[in-house]
Amino acid sequence: MVLNQGEIMSFIEIKELTRKNQEFIHIATNQLIKDGKSDSEIKELLEEILPTIIENQKNGITARNLYGAPSEWAASKSTSAKEKNDQVEYNENPWLMWVDSSLLMLAIIAGVNGLMNLFGQGAQYGLVTLLVIGFGVGAGMYFMYHFVYREQIKTGQRPKLLKAIAFLGLATMAWSVVFILAALIPSSLNPILHPIVTILIGTAAFGIRYLLKKKYNIRSAMTPVQ
Repeated sequence: MVLNQGEIMSFIEIKELTRKNQEFIHIATNQLIKDGKSDSEIKELLEEILPTIIENQKNGITARNLYGAPSEWAASKSTSAKEKNDQVEYNENPWLMWVDSSLLMLAIIAGVNGLMNLFGQGAQYGLVTLLVIGFGVGAGMYFMYHFVYREQIKTGQRPKLLKAIAFLGLATMAWSVVFILAALIPSSLNPILHPIVTILIGTAAFGIRYLLKKKYNIRSAMTPVQ
């Protein structure tokens, strides 16, 4: 048997609420009923917020101030089973995330460099240079995720500004060192590639990344919050 609005409301001490807060509970309860919540689920949800509402209304803070519009609050508590099943679990294996970031950077650097060289522009990179820059910058991207953005996923809070700036500065310095070291690699160990070959390497890197991402569902270090 499904309880009606009045019966559900009887579970809470409605008389302790102000008129505005009573209205909030009334609208939220109706929305939860429409969304198919069971009696016990509705009772549990309302009892979770009631103490906070009563405590804050003493200071003139309404339930709307705390939780937003009642219909939106109720909707946020009514995620359907399909939506829950649709939520993706990303693979956060450090090695896979590093490879994912590195292949992306290799694809971008090789593609752009190859196209520029094809039209006689820019410096020509050797094979080892491309690999060192791609996987070096990829490592920096993963460390940025690990030490800064991963916290946002777990807590839902943005990383502290100073912390983010500090790690960004360190990452920039590390990337600069990678580019400098790559430029010092002897030409005998670092054959210069034809622009077409460079473009093909970039295309291959992008393709391999796509296949790995599809198979292992790797979380991207560039889009940590999803």
